[in-house]
Amino acid sequence: MKQRAIYFGKRLIKSDLVSGSFYLFIGSMIGSLILFVLNLFFARSLSAVDYGIYASLLSLLTLGMVPSSSLSPAIVKFAADYFSKDNISGAKAFYFKALKFLTLCAVIFLLIFLIFSGTISNFLKINDISVVIILGVTIAVTYLTIVNQAYLQSLLKFKFISFNSTFNPVVRAVIGAGLILLGFRVFGAVSGLLAATVFSFILTFFPLRFMFKALKQESENIAIGKIVSFALPAFIAIFALSSFISTDVLLVKHFFSPQDAGLYGGLSLVGKVIFYFTGVVPGVMFPLLIKRHAKGEPFNNLFYLALALVLLPSIAITFFYFIFPSLSISFFLGYRYLSIAPFLGLFGVYITVFSVSNLCVNFFLSLNKTKIYVPVLVASIVQILLIFFFHTSFYQVIGISLITLSALLIVLIVYYLIEFASFEGIVDAVATANNPKD
Repeated sequence: MKQRAIYFGKRLIKSDLVSGSFYLFIGSMIGSLILFVLNLFFARSLSAVDYGIYASLLSLLTLGMVPSSSLSPAIVKFAADYFSKDNISGAKAFYFKALKFLTLCAVIFLLIFLIFSGTISNFLKINDISVVIILGVTIAVTYLTIVNQAYLQSLLKFKFISFNSTFNPVVRAVIGAGLILLGFRVFGAVSGLLAATVFSFILTFFPLRFMFKALKQESENIAIGKIVSFALPAFIAIFALSSFISTDVLLVKHFFSPQDAGLYGGLSLVGKVIFYFTGVVPGVMFPLLIKRHAKGEPFNNLFYLALALVLLPSIAITFFYFIFPSLSISFFLGYRYLSIAPFLGLFGVYITVFSVSNLCVNFFLSLNKTKIYVPVLVASIVQILLIFFFHTSFYQVIGISLITLSALLIVLIVYYLIEFASFEGIVDAVATANNPKD
């Protein structure tokens, strides 16, 4: 029994999913720690009203980034396929086509955003339109970064991604906190976001230098139709799923008082600690699944391991939130936010369901099951409509989000059982996760 446990432990450590997740986890945790300290500083340095504005801008940032980040699975998928076949010239051709396309998208997005910046400010009840404009520029820059990030992911450069995950918050903290200390309030916090995004983008070019060397004028047939047939539904699925943890904050900012919106923004921040711990797992799983599927190797075991890596910390943190809600809130946000402590455990359940749903959606997309976008889109629309018409309390907003997302997760589970049902034990699956040919 002891030898079997040791063998299982060694196999687990050697797993690409575990090692990749570990590197991303370390970078993410260091970065998250910096951001939590920074958000703690923001929550204590800004008024609740100003923090509510900042929280709504972060949610708008998340939604604004979704169109570009939703293309990431498509870029990772095709880039990983090129690299797995040692087709470097094809990878280069695809890289520059994707970069040109997203540059055009960034310009178009920024122009549209600037046109509607006044409308956005009015909807979110933000008097200083400059912070909205800076946010728009930040989102536009993220459109440019997505190609480099996707290529790093397809190359399994998890160590560098981990480093960049730490570098970004450092820049954001130094500039954002510095400007707030100088009295720039929300403007300073948002300026830190822009600076961190720009510097991180520049940094991603270093491990991709080979993409710019010895470029050959070879004619590579890029299957645009095939790319679009995957990218469009993947975009819709990721966009719709991401809206679950963004639109609630935006709608609360619109319908509730500025004070309550700030409190809900703080609740969302602490609740998302769960996602910060588990969000790296789908990113590591995605390219690994693509490679296994392309080679005709078993992949269910890898999914089971990823599911375990998501569920264990999610359940543990949610349990802690139920037992020590006041301690959790006071630690991250301070005593001014203690009134939201009763909602924390339930919000933790919501983020746990979201984390598992996120893993499932990425799993299906990696295997070309793009029709999954339909239930995800429907569920996200239902959530928005229900909150729009029913928003008398935080409990109602959280309850609507939880019920809607839980229904989506049930659909995803049923779909998995129909398409890929495997009744192997999870423990045995994890034990063989790094050796698909056993």
